[in-house]
Amino acid sequence: MLRITALSLIASLCGPASASNTCTLANNFCVPFVGCALDGATFYVGRTFGREFGPLEATTPDGTVCHGAWKRTTLGAGRATFTCSDGVSGRASYTYFHRQSGTATGRGRTKSGDRLRFWAGHRVQEYVLSGAETNHEMIDCVGRALQSLK
Repeated sequence: MLRITALSLIASLCGPASASNTCTLANNFCVPFVGCALDGATFYVGRTFGREFGPLEATTPDGTVCHGAWKRTTLGAGRATFTCSDGVSGRASYTYFHRQSGTATGRGRTKSGDRLRFWAGHRVQEYVLSGAETNHEMIDCVGRALQSLK
C-alpha cells in the first residue's frame, strides 16, 4: 500500500497512456494520477512507474509536457519533483492512502507558489465521487482531467 502511495506521486505528473502501453501494475507498476490547482482551473494528468522510485510524466490541457521523478521515503510517504515544458516546476508529496479504492492523495506546490492537490491510483474517479472529496472545484477538475484521457 505504501508503494502505491509513492507511485501515486509520480503518476500525478505523468501523461496519458497510449493504447499499446496501458497503465497497469503489470506494466512496470504503472499508476495513473491527476493533479489540480486549488482553483480547479488547471490540471495535470499522467502516470508514474516503479515500486520504490521511478520516472513520472504528465500533460496539461494546453499540451504542456511535464517530466520528473518520485521516490518512496523511509516512512512510506511519496515525494516527487517535476519540470514542465512551459517552465513550471515544483514538488509534491503523498501522505494518505485510501485502502478501499487504492487511491493515494497528496499536495504540491510549484516554485511560483501555486498550490496543487493530487490523486493517484487506478480508481481515482470512484474515490473522488464517493464523497471523499467535498470541494466542488476539485471534483470538477478531476472529472475534466479524466475525461481528457478519452
